[in-house]
Amino acid sequence: MRFDWYQATIEADSFSVLSAVEKLGSFVERDDKIAKRYRYDQGFAVHHYERGLVARVFWGGNGKNPHAFSSGQDTDAFVDLVRSEWPDRHLVTRLDSAEDFYEEGAYDRILRVSKRIAKDHRLQFPKIEDELNPIAGRTQYIGGKTSDYRGRLYEKGWEVVQKSAERRGGFCTEFRGMVVNELTGEFIDPSIWVRLELQGRPSGEEARRAAAAASPSEAWTFTSWSTDLAREALSLEMERFYVRTRKFSKDEMAFRWMCKQYGAMLTRRLLSAGDWAAVGRDIGLMIGQSKSSSSND
Repeated sequence: MRFDWYQATIEADSFSVLSAVEKLGSFVERDDKIAKRYRYDQGFAVHHYERGLVARVFWGGNGKNPHAFSSGQDTDAFVDLVRSEWPDRHLVTRLDSAEDFYEEGAYDRILRVSKRIAKDHRLQFPKIEDELNPIAGRTQYIGGKTSDYRGRLYEKGWEVVQKSAERRGGFCTEFRGMVVNELTGEFIDPSIWVRLELQGRPSGEEARRAAAAASPSEAWTFTSWSTDLAREALSLEMERFYVRTRKFSKDEMAFRWMCKQYGAMLTRRLLSAGDWAAVGRDIGLMIGQSKSSSSND
């Protein structure tokens, strides 16, 4: 499981954000037209000589902080960059968590599960299908267009075939052969390649900061229906993540993020220190030593 889209507002200087993101590609182009669709004044597209568009960075007009996103095969590197450079200083506005299946009948099997969960949770269940073209690729949505969280089940293999045909200026109605998974380099039979994806648009500061530390699997636990779907379709045994409605200060959110990110290490420290009070004293001592060292410099 991986993120296939990651989009965030970053609490940092605009030019420093662009400088960091452009390292993912080969060159940068100005693209204010796309930026204005997102209600920003200035836009920059980061391109790679071989892979094409890698990421976009916007700023101006829509808040004081820059905004950036990446999708597809470049998302992993983008997420690693954002989470290492600004771990507690970015708010996720959209993330897509995807799981691929390579098996006969996967689409119909997951479709049955999705339909039952959509019915149980009273969700919309629209689909896209071309009945005259069996390889156009089917897409089933779980949830409505305006929902903060929406599921998407689709035949990824046939999507790859159709996109390849579109680049050649046509549309494919018959195909025999294999397609390439750009992430892995594998050759795959398009008829068995299915993707289940959750598109999340976290609402509110707490949810957006929580999403900034969530794994692709944890992203599925932000709603009750997606938790149920992940448990049945993806065999993920995870507890539902509940986002409280009250607003936290930035310091409190940073503290919560620290506990989540370093919880395992702090717990190991507890075993040697004896109790949490001792761990706290050790942290205070370390901070004091750090400040003393800085002042001496």
